[in-house]
Amino acid sequence: MTSSFHIPRVKVEVATQLKDFKTPLEKIDYLEILAYEIRDKLDWMKRHEASVEPGNKIELLSRKDSLSAEREITKQLRDLKSEYKKDLERRQKLAWPEHKRLPFPIVWDQVTYLEWEAPIEGKGRKHDWCLWLRQGLIKNEGDDWRFKDNILRHARLDAIDKGETDDEILWCCLSIGEEFVHFLDIQMVNPSTQLPTGRGKRATPELHKVIWRAYRYASTSIEIPSAQEVWDALQSDPIMFDPERILMEDSFYTDKFFYLTPNSSEPKSYKRVSLDARLNILKKHPPKV
Repeated sequence: MTSSFHIPRVKVEVATQLKDFKTPLEKIDYLEILAYEIRDKLDWMKRHEASVEPGNKIELLSRKDSLSAEREITKQLRDLKSEYKKDLERRQKLAWPEHKRLPFPIVWDQVTYLEWEAPIEGKGRKHDWCLWLRQGLIKNEGDDWRFKDNILRHARLDAIDKGETDDEILWCCLSIGEEFVHFLDIQMVNPSTQLPTGRGKRATPELHKVIWRAYRYASTSIEIPSAQEVWDALQSDPIMFDPERILMEDSFYTDKFFYLTPNSSEPKSYKRVSLDARLNILKKHPPKV
């Protein structure tokens, strides 16, 4: 998601936004992202409306417009998927195993690169992978880089399809250090070159730091707290673990909570079912908080 990403507020905006995309598959990918985002938005609007002022006419009208946009997204997506079913199947056959869109796994730093290097090298595709990564990167206004929008959409949707959250992609793939870009340039010339130890690491997403703080707090009273016990600790006092205030106020529920990313003003949801896998990763690579 880029800073210019806009969730349609009314039905007509859906068709307007689709005009920016040339191919049917690009339109399908964008509609799938919109469908995912607008569900989060409607869920947030409904819960916010109930907690602030149930029956408020302005809130109801706003949600009614968004429901109209959601129905249009669903219709357009259904029609395009039906018409271009063979194209979708062809792309999935060409995708990397356990992916539906990406031809290679997406990485953004030393840790994620090393996780995939061996299996990709084993298939004799390391040079192709590095070339694909490098060609997919564009310069930000500052010194950092980011992946192109179409690759970000593919990465987000592949993560969502696997039951994962896309928060790590949103945090990490929009700001990639220049040293990692230089490393990819070297890999294309000399693929045997190894990434210098301690370089190319990206900052830990703030949401993961919040979760890790809650885990450490739960560990003070329980030697090895379960994911549910960490969730309960986080729910009991979210502010304690969230110095940057990324969690939305009064947005914690038994199955999800809402938070903000630095590149969007729209709230995103983090689901309870995602916490177990995230904790396993954080235990292997504890963030500095």
